[in-house]
Parts: sequence; C-alpha cells; structure tokens
Amino acid sequence: MDRSLEAILKNETVNGWRLFALVALPICLVVVIAMTRADLSSAEDISSLLQLSVRCSVPWLYLAFAASSLRVLFPGAFSRWLMRNRRIVGLCFAAGMAWQLVFILWMVTGFRNYYAEEVYVFSDIAVQIPGYVFLTAMTITSFMPVRRKLNPNQWRMLHKTGIYFLWGTVWSTYWYELYYYDDIQLIDYLYYWTGFAAWGLRVCAWSKKRLRLAAS
Repeated sequence: MDRSLEAILKNETVNGWRLFALVALPICLVVVIAMTRADLSSAEDISSLLQLSVRCSVPWLYLAFAASSLRVLFPGAFSRWLMRNRRIVGLCFAAGMAWQLVFILWMVTGFRNYYAEEVYVFSDIAVQIPGYVFLTAMTITSFMPVRRKLNPNQWRMLHKTGIYFLWGTVWSTYWYELYYYDDIQLIDYLYYWTGFAAWGLRVCAWSKKRLRLAAS
C-alpha cells in the first residue's frame, strides 16, 4: 500500500510547480466565481470575499507548519512527499493570501467607513502588517537567486520565525472568533482545532527528538 501511494506521490503532476498550479488555479477559480456572483458595490460582499480567500488559504499554511513534524512522527510516503513539496505548499498559501490582500485594499479604498466601523480592529492591523512582511520575505527567499543572498542560518531563522508567526496569527484569529463572536460556523471550529493539532504535532515531534537525544 505504501509503495503504491509513494508511486502516486512521485508523479510529476503532484510535485513541484505542477502541484502549485493544481492548487493555486482552483483557489483563483473559486474566488473569481465568487466575485461574479457577488455585488462588488457592496461592502458586505467584499468582506465575504475576503473571508473566502482566507478559508481557501489556511489548510496550506497548516500543512507547511506540520510538515517537518509529520516526517518525525509518521515517516512514510506522505510525509516524505510533503517535505519534498513544503516550499510549494507554502507558496500555495501565499497565492491564496494574495487575494486577501486584494480585498483588504479594496475595502480600505472603496469602503473606508465600513472597514473602520465593522471590520477594522487595531490589533488585527498590528498583526497583519508584520504577517504580510514575513509572508513576502518568505515567498521571495523561496526562490534560489534570492535565497543565495542569505546564509543557511539566516534563511532558517527567517522561515522558522515566519511560519510560527503566521500560524499564530491565523490560529489566534479563529480562537478569537470562537470566544468573542456569536455567528460561529462549523469551519471556524474545524480551522481552530486543526491549527491546534498542527501545533500539537510540533510539540510531539520536539519531545520525540529530545527523547532520542537523551537515549543516545
């Protein structure tokens, strides 16, 4: 079974830039179709499109965040595939979040009063700006010409700090949603607990490594 799965996961279609196209294009298609059905002169509809773009992006962040932990805890065809494509998975998240940035700018420029009264929270902006700085830096340094300008320790520190910051930003958003809002949907619970599980995998993987070191 593991061999057949590995054979599938080695197929060029689900690796590298073809995997990116396989994920990013449907995300774009979903958002564009939603735009055609929305009233683009309505602040509420633009806000819903913003939320949709985030929901399309979050699973790819959690996968990238959990990739190294899955390799430690569950070595096998899937975890090897995920580690091999972790950069691409991260870029899939970035592609989805690019849509979020589009809709944020749309809200700020076209519906400033609505954004300030219904959407804007200073703490959100304070987190979103460094989040986008990290995401942009991580995206740019995922490409070899720019990556070569950083030494391995600098690159590792940037991406490790960035992935934790982005995970914390997204997960805390759903935590806040569950504890402070009434219009909770099933997907809010799903993303909250999935994000918590991704962090739990990190803790378990770290503990397993520590036990190995203690035993050696």
